[in-house]
Amino acid sequence: MLLSYCCSIVWVCDNDKDDHGDGFEKGRNGKGCLCFRKVELETLSENLEQYDLVLLDTQLAFDLDELLKASAFVLGKSGTGIMYKVVLDDGLILAVRRLGEGGSQRFKEFRTEVEAIGKLRHPNIVTLRAYYWSVDEKLLIYDYVPNGSLALALHGKAGMVSVTPLSWPVRLKIIKGIAKGLVYLHEFSPKKHVHGDLKPSNILLDQNMESRISDFGLGQLAGIAGNSPIMQSDRMLSDEPQERLQKSASSEATAIYSSKNLRSFYQAPEALKVVKPSQKWDVYSYGVILLAMLTGKYPVVCVDPYLAPDADEEEEIIAVLKITMACVHSSPERRPTMRHVFDALERLTRSTD
Repeated sequence: MLLSYCCSIVWVCDNDKDDHGDGFEKGRNGKGCLCFRKVELETLSENLEQYDLVLLDTQLAFDLDELLKASAFVLGKSGTGIMYKVVLDDGLILAVRRLGEGGSQRFKEFRTEVEAIGKLRHPNIVTLRAYYWSVDEKLLIYDYVPNGSLALALHGKAGMVSVTPLSWPVRLKIIKGIAKGLVYLHEFSPKKHVHGDLKPSNILLDQNMESRISDFGLGQLAGIAGNSPIMQSDRMLSDEPQERLQKSASSEATAIYSSKNLRSFYQAPEALKVVKPSQKWDVYSYGVILLAMLTGKYPVVCVDPYLAPDADEEEEIIAVLKITMACVHSSPERRPTMRHVFDALERLTRSTD
């Protein structure tokens, strides 16, 4: 409800305009814009008087009123809420995740978790800049990363006839960036964190095609906020093109990579038995992402034909495939640490410079 104010012009919906009760209407310019009924706007005003926006970055200088007046556009939706691109009047662009209602008695727990996440600072991890909490609304405000997700870079958007393949140097740059971010989380962050839900849709790419790991800690925050846990529902709207692309694959591959199983395919086998995620979960997920990078498709044991002409890079590709197979070993104890993985990638690139 908070982001209903984020359009430059707010349209108040008539009761008969939305039979589904989702409060979403198209703006005059045809772009997605938020619209809520009068009763919802009145409830929102009451809630905003009780709480305020909390900035985790002292270098930022915007307040709740500026956020309310900003233009907002829907980027995607998942079981953990809706993600928006928000443009402030001064040109600052942010990504805002709306977690929704619930968890009214767990503010202290939410604040502890969100402030721990806000302390993480690394060029390969999306930075959490601020948050907002009220009984009926929880918002997470991040840096906006402009080039979309790795999933979109590999598989394209809905309606695209073809996707421009990523070159091998770009792919290597991306997988090294992911490795660097995971090494930071595992070994150099304040609590030696575990991501626990790594997959191409939450690897974002900036303007220089550097990878930025997103959604760290999101599952736990969503659970505290009373939303659907990320472990149960995590299909972004931006992932829908992947489902459509599956139709062109073999019937066996389509069965394996159905939308129902897509997320679980990136999970380590022991995730079915063990409740608490470990760093070796992330190593396994990273290995499956490497398979996707090598194949250009959903993870299968082959190499993207686009890479075949790059004979000079054949040695690198084979080396990365070996690293991949080590990461996806069925035994967690046999998987390397992310530091060892990153060191191997560093040696590989130094030897070819």
